[in-house]
Parts: sequence; structure tokens; C-alpha cells
Amino acid sequence: MLAVVGAAAKLRSAGKVDAAIQEQIERGARMVLGDAAADLQMSDGATILTMIGMALAEAGELFRDPARTAGWQVQAPELLQVMGRASSHAFDRIFALAETRPLLRDALAGTFLDVGTGVGGIALRAADACPELRIDAIDIWEPALRLAAENIAASLHADRIRLRNLDVTALEPELRYTLAWLPTMFMNRAVVEAATARIAAATRSGGWLVAALYTTPDDPFGGIMASLRTLRGGGEITDPMELRELLRADGYVDVEVEVAPLATFVFGRRG
Repeated sequence: MLAVVGAAAKLRSAGKVDAAIQEQIERGARMVLGDAAADLQMSDGATILTMIGMALAEAGELFRDPARTAGWQVQAPELLQVMGRASSHAFDRIFALAETRPLLRDALAGTFLDVGTGVGGIALRAADACPELRIDAIDIWEPALRLAAENIAASLHADRIRLRNLDVTALEPELRYTLAWLPTMFMNRAVVEAATARIAAATRSGGWLVAALYTTPDDPFGGIMASLRTLRGGGEITDPMELRELLRADGYVDVEVEVAPLATFVFGRRG
């Protein structure tokens, strides 16, 4: 059902398509979505396709290896690239938040720390969106770092993205960053606490930290899936209020919480 909905969203902006196949895909989408299928326009497409891509990738990985231990262990290049493309939309949300927050908008002309860069999806999207932004992209997962190096080298932004194998808990305490991204859904509580403190020590006065965790839906099954996604990814924190208090304890002010269907952002400005 997810694949059919995603296919319908893609085909509405595609060129020449086999009419019989498209008709069946559209019928399937209407069966899944009902009247809402008529509103499946590509203005919402980025969010819809991101959610579907992540769900399909994670479902396949769960089916193939349900017994694996917790933590980020994805090695398949294709899966890493899919998840990287999906995660890149996180920067679109940051960019949208900056449109109504002038102080955050100013941070987009400084230096951005992309923690857990994976294959470089967020770093590359940031470079595309913000021509003046310089980016430090860090990770410790070698299979992803190898792909990130290839993706960055093939882009137009290799001169603005510095890729490093570095644990965020070993981040140098120099006042370098105006903006930082922290995906807490892949970190246990102790690492998150150490990471927010290290990032604070490396952030300029007035710089921003955007931390993310998976959103827990209201429906019971969706809640189980969000919890399972966090646990299998190596995360622990599921309450955005806990994350908000961590940021405040590290000296961040004007801390806000923004809930969206896939991920909740907790963000604030260094005082």
C-alpha cells in the first residue's frame, strides 16, 4: 500500500507513463487513501515520499534481520543511500524554520555541524540551499563515510564540506559553529548528554542546535513502530520534553519543540 501511494505521487509529475499501469496505480492509491487521494499533489510530495521511503527501507531491514542487536548497523550501500536521501529533507525543515526566525536565518551563513552525516545527505542539501554556509560533516560508521566521500566528491560543494571520522563526544571545544544538527534517535541517553554539552562548547554565542527524535503518533501501532525504530537505531530518548531540558541545562535559550509526522525537532539558541 505504501509503495502504491508513493508511486502515485511520483507518477503525477512524471513524463510518459504506461496508461494501463498508471490507471491501476491510481486506483490502488484511491483504495488506500479514499477521497484524500485527490489531494496527493507534489507540493506535499517531498514529505510523503520521505516518509514512504524511510518506512519501506526500515521494513525491509526489519524483515531481513529482526534478531540483530540495537545500534546503527546498516551496511548495504543501496539502503544507506536511500536513507541518506530521505534524511536530507531534515534540512528543508530547518530552512523553513529560519524563514520566520531571523536569528536562525543568520546562522545559515556561518558553519554547520552535521552530526551523523551518514552518506552526506543533509550536508549536501545544506550546501545546495545555503551558498555561504560551510559544513563539517562527521560520523563514525565507515560504510557510510565511504559513500559520503564519493557523494561529496561528485557534487559541486566539495570545497565547502569537510568530512571527518569523528565521534561527537570527542568534538573539539572551539567556538566554531553557528548551527548544529543532532539526530538523537541513534544515540543512547549518555551519548546524547555528552553530545549536547560538547556541541555547546563548540558553538558560538547565538549559535543554534537542532536536535531530532522520532515522533510518537497517537495511534497505538504507530507508537510501537516509533519506539521500535528508536530502539533498533540505538536510541533511548522518546520524550521531547526531556530533550528540551537537556538543551536548557547546556545553556540554550528560547528552546522550542516542533512536532511533525516523522520527526520532532527540539531547537534552541546558545545564550
